[in-house]
Amino acid sequence: MKISSKAQLAICIGLASRSNAQFSNWLSDQVNTSICTWSQPRAALIRDTVYLDGGDIWWNPGLVSGKFGPKLNHGNFQGYVLSYNFSESFSKGSNVTGILVNKRLSKAIGGEQSGISSEPGYDDGGMLANDAEFFLYGGVVTVNSLASNVEPAANAVLAYRRYAYGPEKPLWQSGFNSGHLDDGVTRYIAYGGPVNAPSENKAWYFSGLTSRSRGPIDVLTDENTTTLAMNPSNTLIELDMTDQLFEKWTNTTLPDNIKPRANPEVVWVPVGKQGILVVLGGVVYPDWASGNSESAKETESKLKSPEFMRTIDIYDIANKKWYQQPTEGGPGARTRGCAVVAPASDKSSFNIYYYGGYDGIHPKNDFSDEVWVLSLPSFSWILLNKGVAVHGRSGHKCFKPYPDQMMVFGGDTPKPGTSFPCLDQGPVVVFNLTSGQWLDGYSPTKYGDYGVHEKIIAAVGGSASGGATVSSPVPSGWASKELGAVFSVAYDTKKVKQYWPYDSASSPPPPGATTSPPEQAVFPDDSHLLQIILPAVLVPIIISVGLGIALWYCCARRKKSYAASSTDSTADESGLNIMTWVRGPGVAKRSMMTESPQKPETGTSPDLEENSTFEPIATDKTDTVPHEMEDTQVSELCDTSSPAELYDTGFTPMSTFQKQFGPYGFETTPYQYNVSSGLGSPSAASHMHDGEREWTESPLLGTWSQPRPKLEIPNLSSVSDSSKDQDPPMVSPEERSRPDIPVSPTSTSERFGGDYISATAMMSPLDRTMSGESEDGRFPSQC
Repeated sequence: MKISSKAQLAICIGLASRSNAQFSNWLSDQVNTSICTWSQPRAALIRDTVYLDGGDIWWNPGLVSGKFGPKLNHGNFQGYVLSYNFSESFSKGSNVTGILVNKRLSKAIGGEQSGISSEPGYDDGGMLANDAEFFLYGGVVTVNSLASNVEPAANAVLAYRRYAYGPEKPLWQSGFNSGHLDDGVTRYIAYGGPVNAPSENKAWYFSGLTSRSRGPIDVLTDENTTTLAMNPSNTLIELDMTDQLFEKWTNTTLPDNIKPRANPEVVWVPVGKQGILVVLGGVVYPDWASGNSESAKETESKLKSPEFMRTIDIYDIANKKWYQQPTEGGPGARTRGCAVVAPASDKSSFNIYYYGGYDGIHPKNDFSDEVWVLSLPSFSWILLNKGVAVHGRSGHKCFKPYPDQMMVFGGDTPKPGTSFPCLDQGPVVVFNLTSGQWLDGYSPTKYGDYGVHEKIIAAVGGSASGGATVSSPVPSGWASKELGAVFSVAYDTKKVKQYWPYDSASSPPPPGATTSPPEQAVFPDDSHLLQIILPAVLVPIIISVGLGIALWYCCARRKKSYAASSTDSTADESGLNIMTWVRGPGVAKRSMMTESPQKPETGTSPDLEENSTFEPIATDKTDTVPHEMEDTQVSELCDTSSPAELYDTGFTPMSTFQKQFGPYGFETTPYQYNVSSGLGSPSAASHMHDGEREWTESPLLGTWSQPRPKLEIPNLSSVSDSSKDQDPPMVSPEERSRPDIPVSPTSTSERFGGDYISATAMMSPLDRTMSGESEDGRFPSQC
């Protein structure tokens, strides 16, 4: 039953933001759109998705007044390939147009954002595919789809590779790729019969029409008809996709008894070693070939075209041989229908469902809505569903989402005058193969095994699950014993991959409130410019903001780093003073400290804290430090210093300074153990105990920002302020025999640490700023 105009409007309402459907030229008062008719797209099923390209699409615009505007067809210069994933469900009144365009692909260089595709649009042609990729082959270039008025080369072909297969391909990427056809094959053919066999990685394009010169094909634009596709082609184009990226194209001439024709339906049937191709229908001298919607030879077409449904042409792929098998009954002359194959569960029968189409010479008459079945191997024709004229269509494509269902995409309606109706029930409809009835919708969660219809059972015997008793053509028998032998070989069905059932995806929202046309249009006339301008404006702003944030963050970290290192500046100056001491004193003795006079050091033990506070030495003191004897190195440690410190090594303060201010900057190597001190020394124990610190603190360089560890060093004699101008005390043999107590500055392999430099008893040349210095600048000996 035909739905009312209000119901049709409800289907269209709210498509705007969801569907992005109508490609261009929205009307000023338009609020939505839907696909009215879609004739002769190129289509293929890859795993769970049907892809549809090209064809002749007419849009039905919905206006703000609640009425439909004039139907629109401005081509597809954007180069969109629409798709339908079988995880999407729909019902009566659903936004099916939105589903088709929601996950569209763009053939434009640079993707959809570039706005215009350099690849022209095509009417008709084929989409040759396996389970991983498809190739767009043949068809007629549409005039309003050329962006540059330059057609592709004769051997040009466009491929879309969705999945990789075969040997590993490190540089492989999904997407469109330009390619070329092999020698002997050109793209100058249209209105043939495409068919795919994914389990064999092969596809074919059977017959069709070419121009008189077998060169470029165009639609009629003037009185010149030399570029019209009017001549039948006696060719079978084969695409072998066994080796991805190295696909092979071949052109084979058909035998004389296999007649060329326009728009037959070709299906692959799993019979024999590699399957067979079965050709159904097609016509000669179709009305569309002449350019004026009239058959050039209508009488001859009426005589010859019905024969293509009475005598079935069959191609055995493994043997590359053609056969013919007569049948009885059948639908008569039929073209631009669609067909699918439904094998019985036990493979005792293979039932080919053929839907729709027309006779190819009367485009103004009603199109067929009949569903016919050709059952093999009995080659019996059964009319399964007569349908209704208003639901009829031609130029559509159909696929099987599940074993028991046939989904029909697009199609055209009769054109008796200047106006024409849109497709009844929308651009996608579903037929149940088991019950033989049309469904109101589709759901990926509702499916079942295929059951042979009772009308088919009446012709071939058996039951719904199979068991056909007729195993040869009726009543004629096999026209060729070789063909009967082909049917006797079972096909290896393990090669056929199954991708169902499908996960259920959320459907578009039901029709709702209208929105303004600018929000709904996919790309109005100048919208591609907006897509270029917006990124050009927004991207620099985003980058500038990001750089500003990064700069602020770096400055903040730098400022924090400066603040954290401010307390270390005095230590750096003390280190420089140590270098001055190593190189020798100046004329006047200078202060070695820059810290405040009464600032105590932190982290020392209580009995040593008093000595850690000191007064700076006056800079005007004229006493000089007695230098070691001229030309002779003198040790102040009296038999306790390492010989390495006396010859060729330099003074220990230099070594210590170099460690602290090494080639890698301040505190370069946080953890260097003194291997000469041994694990039992206080120095080594301090380093091991403080292993988690980033560095060790040294009181020689002033007060650190980090507290020193408290150390308890036994048997250390202290040097008091009263020792000034006195002879240094003698060291007893007992004290001299304590190897674990550091009695000299660090050697070249040591670091500063609180384990030895915080004890005032251990006076070394580095302790000049401590209270153990005599008034005349002399240092008491530790001997």
